[in-house]
Amino acid sequence: MNNMTYEKAINRLEKIVEQLENNEIPLEDSIALFQEGVQLSQYCDKKLKNIQTQVAKIYENGQLKEFQSEE
Repeated sequence: MNNMTYEKAINRLEKIVEQLENNEIPLEDSIALFQEGVQLSQYCDKKLKNIQTQVAKIYENGQLKEFQSEE
């Protein structure tokens, strides 16, 4: 999952939510999908926080700074 883009993770999360809302899969599969969804949600949250940190470094104290990628 670490190599997954934010967009791909969100798309997968949306598909999982759709499958869970349809109530057409067995309970065991629902639990596995729910667990995957939680992991994807945490992954996306971490990605967003990293982006927020990068933006804060670029625009600090009202001054535009040079962007330095940490990846």
